[in-house]
Amino acid sequence: MWEGRRRFREILDEIDRLIDNMEREIENTLKNIFEPGAKLFSKPIIYGFSMKIEPDGKPVLRLFGDRKFLEEGFREPFYDQFVDESKGELKLIIELPGVDKEDIDLNATEDELTLSAVHEDRKYKAKIKFKVLVDPESSSAFYHNGVLEVTFKIKDKANKKYTKIKLE
Repeated sequence: MWEGRRRFREILDEIDRLIDNMEREIENTLKNIFEPGAKLFSKPIIYGFSMKIEPDGKPVLRLFGDRKFLEEGFREPFYDQFVDESKGELKLIIELPGVDKEDIDLNATEDELTLSAVHEDRKYKAKIKFKVLVDPESSSAFYHNGVLEVTFKIKDKANKKYTKIKLE
């Protein structure tokens, strides 16, 4: 019994040493990053995630912020999309704080929205894949207090455009 206790204590001591080493490495790394004159971060970084449960019970985790377009100085806005089958609509809600209506450029196809907005130091860019096919000609958009709402009519499933592929 005594030998087993000694071995257990040795394992715990080794874990303590590993944790101490990790703490020192993290502390040294942070000192180098945030010391005066270090130019690692020239502007604040905004980054986050959202999580929700879809109506079918599947969890959805989505990232947003300074990630995809970081090298260009753009931020991906937070957005969500809702399908209303009873109305036959797809609605996108996109947060764009700090920009004016005139700064927003939207382009849509039947399966994707491309967004860009630039105002002084606020720069947003996103490509949003739709959950369903839409009629881009039916779009309407409304922007108020930093929130953009874009609505599309869902494309009738019977009117899909198919292309004949020739077999050689």
